[in-house]
Amino acid sequence: MPRPVHALVAAACALVGGCGGPPDGYTIVVVPKGMTHEHWQSVRRGAERCAADLAAEGVTVRIVFDGPLRERDAMEQIRIVDRRVATGASGIVLAPQHSRTMTASVKRAADAGLPVVLIDSGLDDTTRVEKYVATDNYRGGCLAAEHLIGELKARGKDRPRLILFRYAVGSQSTEQREQGFEDTADRLCPGVVWLSTDKYAGATRDSAMREAGPLVLQFKDRVDGVFAPNESSATGMVDVLRSQGLEKRVPVMGFDASRQLLQYIRTGEIVGSVLQDPYRMGYVATWVCVRRLRGEDVNAGRTAMDLSTGEYVVTKANVDSDFVLGLYDPAAQARRPTHMLRAGTGATP
Repeated sequence: MPRPVHALVAAACALVGGCGGPPDGYTIVVVPKGMTHEHWQSVRRGAERCAADLAAEGVTVRIVFDGPLRERDAMEQIRIVDRRVATGASGIVLAPQHSRTMTASVKRAADAGLPVVLIDSGLDDTTRVEKYVATDNYRGGCLAAEHLIGELKARGKDRPRLILFRYAVGSQSTEQREQGFEDTADRLCPGVVWLSTDKYAGATRDSAMREAGPLVLQFKDRVDGVFAPNESSATGMVDVLRSQGLEKRVPVMGFDASRQLLQYIRTGEIVGSVLQDPYRMGYVATWVCVRRLRGEDVNAGRTAMDLSTGEYVVTKANVDSDFVLGLYDPAAQARRPTHMLRAGTGATP
């Protein structure tokens, strides 16, 4: 269906109080930063769950999950968005790899009449974006610092020596986590010593290990704690600490979840991780995109475009609780009630 006609159908549906959408349904393209991390697979499952729930209500939605293989390939992500816009997408759900370089691609999608909903990471310019559905990453970094500083104080470390093991330049979500961690650590411990704040783990566990190796060798006799702001940086750092026999002496605070990271929490090699809710992120972003296609103002009555999906500190004490399982485990995610996934999103389509 040509896009102008598509828009007219959507408007007509909104006026008459709802229909199933255009005859061929809506195609929502979900573009993650990469295809490998378990975080993105939860996003995919959430989007597909939303499509299934809408189908049960008579609204046909097809999810296309298409992203770059590697999280450091920003040009490939741009090409994917442009190609999907040109080949009939109805709307785009995007986790931009870079806060600046993706702006032009988003503008081209919006100019073509597609609603764009951002997830996970924002853009420097959001004027052409319908909604930003994400974790409050700054608050997540604050929570990480509160937990790690509390753990270190319990060990008698009142002026801890810390390593901030950054992720990647231009990744807005992790930069906000890092800033929240720094600000809170400085507030809670005015005498904190920053051993390193300028090393970047990169997009994979292997690249994190390569960067963490020299860092651990340099500071292994001095470091009291480490914050790693995503799953691969945290597991890569622990792998290196294990190789040096330091995994129990140097507590690591992580962010996100993977099977390995969660196992490290159970064994005490990671003292905690701040988990997002990527399943709900994928669900809500798809939900908002479809609502916009059906003619609704998804920001009506709101003072901010952002919609937070929450952030939660996971430790050895709660890692196997039903609530935490629902944040990452596929079977537990599927059991989550629809009304809770939609909570706080406003009117239904």
